[in-house]
Amino acid sequence: MKALVYTRHADKGVSVCYPMADLFAYMTRGGGYWNDRPRGFLDELVRRKTCPVLQKGNPITQEAAVKFVHAMQFGGLTTAEAWDVFRLHDCERYGFNVDMIDTGELPDRWFRDAWSRSANGGPVSVDMGKARVIQWERIADAVSRENKRRELDLFGPAPIRLRKTTYQTAIKHARDEEELRRIWVPSLPQL
Repeated sequence: MKALVYTRHADKGVSVCYPMADLFAYMTRGGGYWNDRPRGFLDELVRRKTCPVLQKGNPITQEAAVKFVHAMQFGGLTTAEAWDVFRLHDCERYGFNVDMIDTGELPDRWFRDAWSRSANGGPVSVDMGKARVIQWERIADAVSRENKRRELDLFGPAPIRLRKTTYQTAIKHARDEEELRRIWVPSLPQL
């Protein structure tokens, strides 16, 4: 499956855009998405898409709005042209270095908030510094939730005592994201 990947302006993190198949169908076939709307609706839609107030500070360019609205209403685009419309409309207002990728190239979603790319784009990788923090937070959160559950069980098991230094050392020395993900409290179910 194909998708668009880009680096966000806000935090330099990575986002993935999966355009809906229905929208591709309107763009590459006969269009007609807004056939039931009154005269002037398309012009108003373009105006709204380019308005900073209505778009909460993330308006799109006039060119991107017109291309998207015309593609949805009139269709007739090639697949490559439709991808370009999605790139302009859905990605470039939020980020830069937009590339089309095969989704099989993406890292495991477990560390989704630690995904990064080089300054020039390229493949998505996992920032191990961010991933270590994410793994520790997941472990601590899972232990907290499990201990709350155990508190309510009068005859159940005792609360889990988390050996913080043991887990922090293991997390610190993990060589890659697979090894990092395997660090987990044995008495907890794997998420």
